[in-house]
Amino acid sequence: MPAVLVQTREVNTSTALVREMALRHTVQVGTHKRQKVQSALSARIRAAQLHTGKLSKKKTPMMRMRECRNALALLDTTGWNRSFHQRQFHEDFLKACTRTFWKMEPPGSFARCHQQVLQENSWEHLAQEVLISTPRRFGKTISVSMFAAAMLYSAPAVELSIYSTCKRISQKLLRGVVKFFYEICAQDLGKHNFRIRRQNMEEIVLVGPEGERDVRIVNSYPSKVRATPCFACACSALPTTRLSLRSGPPPPTGERSGFESRWGRLRIERDLRV
Repeated sequence: MPAVLVQTREVNTSTALVREMALRHTVQVGTHKRQKVQSALSARIRAAQLHTGKLSKKKTPMMRMRECRNALALLDTTGWNRSFHQRQFHEDFLKACTRTFWKMEPPGSFARCHQQVLQENSWEHLAQEVLISTPRRFGKTISVSMFAAAMLYSAPAVELSIYSTCKRISQKLLRGVVKFFYEICAQDLGKHNFRIRRQNMEEIVLVGPEGERDVRIVNSYPSKVRATPCFACACSALPTTRLSLRSGPPPPTGERSGFESRWGRLRIERDLRV
């Protein structure tokens, strides 16, 4: 009888140990699973927070327009205080170049933001062309250089083309753009994540802070401005002349006079009756 009792106690003890070990294993497995779930959840939360942070740090086109204005205002503090007319020039230039700030946005973004742009800038409409005609010494050349530098700084993937009357003026314009761009960047392009890819006498190519797609270009071309002589100008010195345009077959060679044109023969005859 005592031997049977001892054996029963040993069996009970071993069963209790097995149950305890199984319980511990279950607890450990459950703890491990919870840790894995928590770590995966925390990883997802961190990724979501990082993505949200990137989205919040991304500049909107409206922010870029303010950045362009701030860059122009910064030039006022570096010894290049703009005149009243130059400020008007820049406001009209910005109005004409508004669509450029939506260049990297999805299609249709500008149409959805059109009313917001008008309200925020107190504009009645957006004109894509600007014509400025002023006397000399109004600062048109400097104004163009300033605005090109501000656009180069604030607008992603922008490409500007400037046409001047001669090579000397085109080179001066490009030098002004480079000078004002360095003034905006406080003489340190690396601090603003800009990198020069190519620069010569007619163009400057920069890689902007938004990746390899953000290539910003300024071209400054010389052009020949030449007035083509017209019939009215050629005949302005003849106050007593009469212009007649004839069509059809030309008269004999001996009777030809005046200028020949593609559409007919322009004959100038002096009016002897006057």
